[in-house]
Amino acid sequence: MSSQPRLLVICLIVALCFGLGVSVTLSQDAAARLVQPDVPVSGTLDTQNVAQVYTFTAVAGQQVRLTATNTAGLQLALLLTDAAGVPLAQVAATESNDAVEVANVTLATAGTYYVTIFSVAGVPEESAVFQLLLEVTARAGEFTPPGELLTVTGLQVRLEWNSTANLNLEVRDPVGGSLFFSTPEVASGGRFGVNANSVCGQQNAENPFEEASWAAGVIPTGSYELLVYYDPLQDCPTTETASFTLNVTVDGTPATPVSGSVDPNRVYIASFILNADGSILPGRDGLKVDPPVAPSLQGIAPLTLERDFAVTGAITSAQPFVTYAFDGVDGDVVSLQMTASSGNLDTLLLLLDPNGNVVAFNDDVERGNTNSALQNVALLLNGTYTVVATRYGQDLGGTQGEYGLTLSGAVSSVVTGGQEIAIPDLPNLPNGSVEVSLQWNSLADLQLLVRDPLGQAVFDDQPQVPGGGTLAANGNVNCTPAEGSPVSYIYWPEGRLPSAGPYEIEVQYQSQCNDTSPVQFTLNVVVNGQLVFTSTQQPRLGERYVASFNIGLDGTITAGEGGFFGTVQRPDVASLDYNAELENARVLTGGETVTGSIRLNRKFEVFVFDGTAGQVVTVDMDALSGTLDPVLFLVDPNGVQVAQNDDAPGGRTINSLISEFTLLEDGRYIIIATHFGARFGVTAGDYNLTLRLN
Repeated sequence: MSSQPRLLVICLIVALCFGLGVSVTLSQDAAARLVQPDVPVSGTLDTQNVAQVYTFTAVAGQQVRLTATNTAGLQLALLLTDAAGVPLAQVAATESNDAVEVANVTLATAGTYYVTIFSVAGVPEESAVFQLLLEVTARAGEFTPPGELLTVTGLQVRLEWNSTANLNLEVRDPVGGSLFFSTPEVASGGRFGVNANSVCGQQNAENPFEEASWAAGVIPTGSYELLVYYDPLQDCPTTETASFTLNVTVDGTPATPVSGSVDPNRVYIASFILNADGSILPGRDGLKVDPPVAPSLQGIAPLTLERDFAVTGAITSAQPFVTYAFDGVDGDVVSLQMTASSGNLDTLLLLLDPNGNVVAFNDDVERGNTNSALQNVALLLNGTYTVVATRYGQDLGGTQGEYGLTLSGAVSSVVTGGQEIAIPDLPNLPNGSVEVSLQWNSLADLQLLVRDPLGQAVFDDQPQVPGGGTLAANGNVNCTPAEGSPVSYIYWPEGRLPSAGPYEIEVQYQSQCNDTSPVQFTLNVVVNGQLVFTSTQQPRLGERYVASFNIGLDGTITAGEGGFFGTVQRPDVASLDYNAELENARVLTGGETVTGSIRLNRKFEVFVFDGTAGQVVTVDMDALSGTLDPVLFLVDPNGVQVAQNDDAPGGRTINSLISEFTLLEDGRYIIIATHFGARFGVTAGDYNLTLRLN
């Protein structure tokens, strides 16, 4: 358990309240068993078990009832305390076999609570069995089921804009219906109108609109969610930002309009609650955040989540998320399932590692199923993990309802499209003296590479190097979906630290694998069980993220900087502050070769030359020593990066070559000689640089 009562001296409480003289003391180490709402548990009292302790978790404002019964002649007492041992309620039976009940106790704070059961008539000589039942009589932010409102003119939701952009309106009603152009009718009576600007030849920039409406009569009360999608057409795409207005009218009475703007492939969310008296309570509105991020958890005590025990809760606009915590260990594999049970709740699950990084999330289990599941997520750090149970759109969302949540271990199959599909076992990730792990949240192929101080790189094409570095997991490689949450993992065996020196890490977003959803990854470096570097990033297709760490001769581990180095096709010089070096930069002439040096404390060198429009320039940079992986940049007289090269064409060398680039204007050009990763790289050595002008 995450915590225990510090000290429960039950005799004082019971004696003061009931005039009893029985003394029972339970220490901080007393065993406590988990009890779930509406699931009776049985316990035994005898000379070896003078009391039994149970625990449950709750959210602030939740109301509970506890009942203990027996037919064994016991005169029971029941004590409810918080995690600090502070008594909240107590009761004792006046006769043998009487039930004892603590009813409608409102719990002030979120956290763990304890229930202690014992006999006030003395310790029974023979084993006597009792039964305990926990009931939740009211939940904090309790979900109110949808009702009905009789209307004269019904409900209308209208989206208006003023461009040829293809905006689409979706309205989710409180009972789970979703009005959209592809689902033009729902069971609650709603109907969808015209799908505007959906065909190139019929685009209209003059007041296009879409409308969802419920005719006069009975309509659902509760929370409505409004979604505005910007879906650019393939044959005639639009790229400009689109401004729009959402108007809601109930029985002829308009609500306050919602105005916003949205870019292509983004979603804008708004909501409102239709009350039983016909009034409208507007919710928050704004652009959906992709990928989802963890909400601020400061001051929030998570509930305890035990394996294989289902918990229930409710998501409302007043309480858009609930947090849970469990302890995990490196190498463990967990699965989570969140299932909506009422209302129109569209669930969303986030898993945070002990550092607060989102290492996995899921919105929909599959297309058409808005429940959420995380299957076979490999834990790569020891510590307390946090589960955020929330909804689509998070605090901006408008869906509400009750849910069930279960934490389990590895699963061997998952039901998809009504069929059970086997999930292969995850590889057992070995422990190491150095462990570099990469986790992400989509079908995309991300490549993890670690280069050791000798310049040897461990990655999918070279899974092991003489220095001991080994690739043990390679998630989604070649667009082959990983088993569960994709993980890539490179380690050096336990026993001793690998060679001293700088280690360079590269994460490359290689392929979308037909998955256009945003990607978020978490990179962790653990040395001898201690986290030395962590970073969570959202790369774009083709981008490369570079970071490093250094092992000192004395075994000290230090983390370097991390950042993006542009894309494979276009490395980016932006991370280098080279302007301060221009005044003392060496001026080169055509045909000249110079020798330079890149070191950890000198990551680039600057050269300049005078060029004229129409000249053709070639620049070679060849490594001479060390681990240097050269990179070249050419900047024009206006300070614009106009040419660059990492590896020379042909793929057989790490040397760099800017070949036959035609200058567009007269002026002084800048050559920047650096290494892979620029500011964030750590390879070093000497080089030759040659400038040729034709």
